[in-house]
Amino acid sequence: MFIETLVLLLNNRSITTMLTKDHITEVALTLFSKNGYEKTSIREIAKTADISLGLLYNYFESKEALLADILANGMGNIKLSFTFPKNAEEPLRTLMENVFRVLQEKKQHWRLMHSIRMQDAAMENFKAEQEASKSYMLTELSLVLESMGYRQPMQEAILLFATIDGLAGQFLLNEKYPMYKMLALLVEKYRAPQ
Repeated sequence: MFIETLVLLLNNRSITTMLTKDHITEVALTLFSKNGYEKTSIREIAKTADISLGLLYNYFESKEALLADILANGMGNIKLSFTFPKNAEEPLRTLMENVFRVLQEKKQHWRLMHSIRMQDAAMENFKAEQEASKSYMLTELSLVLESMGYRQPMQEAILLFATIDGLAGQFLLNEKYPMYKMLALLVEKYRAPQ
């Protein structure tokens, strides 16, 4: 009985820890987006999250560590959207549907992430991570395009990446943006090499 109670308490503590950490990152992401990274203090994050400054520091040692966690979660979502069977019948359609599904499911999060990535001060210390993320996406796109028979898959991947990024930006800015119509058009354009 004692061990079962202890396990239950530890599980509840783990859930509480996870929920608190998620709450802090969402509050920080909102404030960074709204006020700018430089103008948002760690104290303001704690106050808005309705937690003590000490508790916030139990989870994150600094504002930079908090931003690093936010960016790592974003990268995890990106990698998740790129996880699909590469031998799918229509790999490019599958990939783009995954990307836009993740955007749709976490629209507010991605809207805030797009805002933060435009803030030089916020991104200054994370250029390497951003470059690694971009390189990962371009490589994955290139592999898909190569499997489809494109002669210059990396150049096509760069063009397609910019197009997807632009579509994502439009979708995040405009509630009525016809994302799925644009997705269908883009898939049709990339159905076969020309």
